[in-house]
Amino acid sequence: MGARGRPRDAGADEAILAATIELLNDGGIAKLSMDHVARRAGVGKATIYRRWPSKEQLVIDALSTAPTIAVPDTGTVRGDLLAYAEALAALPTSDILPHLIEAAVYDERLRQSLSEYTRSRQRVLRAILKRGEDRGELSDLDDREIVVDALLGAFFYRRMVSGEPFTVRFATRLVDFALRSARLPA
Repeated sequence: MGARGRPRDAGADEAILAATIELLNDGGIAKLSMDHVARRAGVGKATIYRRWPSKEQLVIDALSTAPTIAVPDTGTVRGDLLAYAEALAALPTSDILPHLIEAAVYDERLRQSLSEYTRSRQRVLRAILKRGEDRGELSDLDDREIVVDALLGAFFYRRMVSGEPFTVRFATRLVDFALRSARLPA
């Protein structure tokens, strides 16, 4: 027996995700509604809800389509980490992540999606660390998770909690601290 109804329109998915990004850029997540997304994408609200059970899930999927920070190649793991940190510092501040984190506390499926999204956004940082190992600057004994958690944890803490700027000067001290902390005794 064949599928019922009209076949799913892949173009609608793209239009919905693009409209979501545009609306997030215009007014943040607080002003985002499924009605606005539907109107901007030129689809019915039911079309959105068939694909995404919540606004937060839609936002995570839309954010996943945004380009990531390019993998820098300065010639050293420290230089690459500093370039990555500078790119982080240049990202615009928004209300999106705090909202998603709050919603994920109460929604296990959303928490898993948010975790997958953040892991995917760590690929650049992990590629830098892997290349550092390939160059012989890091050993397979070094704790890369310390570097990932120190850099991203400090970035998110400053952006979402303390309001302190994530400056190049701070990032330099943080990268040096993380690299020292990652070195395990032989």
